[in-house]
Amino acid sequence: MPVDGGISVILITRGRPALLRACLKSVVEGGGRPEIIAGVNGEDAASLSVLGSFGAAVRAVNLPRMCRGEARNALAALAGGRWLCFLDDDTVLPSGYFARLEALIRAEPGAAVFGGGQLLSPAAGSFEAAVYALLASPWGAGPFTERFSPVEGTRGAGPEKFILCNLTLDRRFLAAHSLSFEGHLSSAEENLLLNRMAAAGARMVLSGDLNIVHRRRGDPAGFLRQVFSSGRGRAQITLLSPRGFSAFTLLPAAALFLALPAAVQAAGLLIRAVCAYAAVSFAAAALSAARPAVRPAVLMLFPALHVSYAVGWFYGVAEGLLERLSGRSTPRRCRCEEMP
Repeated sequence: MPVDGGISVILITRGRPALLRACLKSVVEGGGRPEIIAGVNGEDAASLSVLGSFGAAVRAVNLPRMCRGEARNALAALAGGRWLCFLDDDTVLPSGYFARLEALIRAEPGAAVFGGGQLLSPAAGSFEAAVYALLASPWGAGPFTERFSPVEGTRGAGPEKFILCNLTLDRRFLAAHSLSFEGHLSSAEENLLLNRMAAAGARMVLSGDLNIVHRRRGDPAGFLRQVFSSGRGRAQITLLSPRGFSAFTLLPAAALFLALPAAVQAAGLLIRAVCAYAAVSFAAAALSAARPAVRPAVLMLFPALHVSYAVGWFYGVAEGLLERLSGRSTPRRCRCEEMP
């Protein structure tokens, strides 16, 4: 018997038809028969063709190009289910995912958030495997490591443990507290929403029963763009609300900020700090879950991760402050103004 109110799967996509097809195939074949709503975020004939190939099993929505928060809100407004299961188009669900999700919802009455971890794809190449190990390392993701690695067991958890590519929310709780995804953000929109839900008293359940396969960026340029966007989004939500703040997310930016004057006034101290950083990175790579052949790439990716994130954070702060000074109602980066 379906859970009270039913489940609606919601995902947005653009420019990744092969990944989209694999994702939807796993959702459609995964059992449970949830409602599936997929929005193409902008002009993308290839993605629309993929959606069309699934016929009535998938409700395709052609959205005007807009920020991700607005896109997800638009699709959620069309959903018929109480439980909104947000996925990304680069995820693949293991068999029985929805049966396990429904069992958790029944077993945890009163919970408003459900999520799980991530598994490395069997098809992952060496670079993707290195990124997976990088983000699963405490030196790479700190308190957020469980968002990027498999979860074991089932337990209550805080908002920092959940990620939008594998997240189910109770729309009744959202409606009761007038909550939705914040708009006009480059990234990290779920973090602010989850923090606001936690402040409103939402109980959250993290479970290994909901682990999914998540494809990571397969090339350095794509990965660095994603990390930059993550830092930028974190800065945006930090400026937007105290509930978007997490002290850990400031560490890469603070280290980069302090390195600049140290290079001029305390070169010796900077050299010692760089040596310590290299030693910790070496140890983290050696202790990572990556196979030995991949660990050198993990080691090289640590500084790339930290610097790209820090630069993105400073960029996000700078643009946010400039937007406040300009008095614009929406950020210049936002394309949602193109909506009819």
